[in-house]
Amino acid sequence: MLIFKFTKTKSAALVSHIDNLRAITYLIRRAGLDVQYSQGFNPHVELSFSPPIALGVESLAEYLSVKTEETANMLNRLNEASPVGIEFVRQFRCSVNVAAALNRARYLLQAKDIGKVVAEITSPDYAITYDERGRSVTKDVSSKIFAAESVDANSALVTLGIGNDNLRPDRLALHLMNKYDLQGDYRIVKLAAFVDDVPADDYLASHSD
Repeated sequence: MLIFKFTKTKSAALVSHIDNLRAITYLIRRAGLDVQYSQGFNPHVELSFSPPIALGVESLAEYLSVKTEETANMLNRLNEASPVGIEFVRQFRCSVNVAAALNRARYLLQAKDIGKVVAEITSPDYAITYDERGRSVTKDVSSKIFAAESVDANSALVTLGIGNDNLRPDRLALHLMNKYDLQGDYRIVKLAAFVDDVPADDYLASHSD
């Protein structure tokens, strides 16, 4: 099995996880990769993705696994068939379930004055309020926050849970903006993924066949 690391930026960040799955499937076909398909009446490419990110969040660290025996010139072939915002940057040959293994991610949050207030999110029993299906919800999210630091007045780095125990970075950013009446737009970029404290790239490289 091959695992590819790819970026999802620019207009690609506005594509939902389901639509991204379809786009990657077509991309693999256009690239002419010899990959395994499922069995049955309606066979499809067997793919597995790292935990999905919120719509509008850019990412420099997404992961895709496919079953294939090919290795030659894979990144170039995929990139030649990729749309704007999708770029494949690294590959690993290993058998890791990226959807289950990756459980943390580091994000860059950018908004006016957010760097001045982000330190509070590491306090015990930290709760945020957000809209969920049209209703206001307040939840303790302290177990899903692993690190937070100010980069400058208008940007911060945070490490949050992803996967089954996730905290969406957009909900956190909007909570801080609403609480402190921060004005303007915000931008979020996923910089890296982790398996506990181990960077995903290092983890996958250590498990390579």
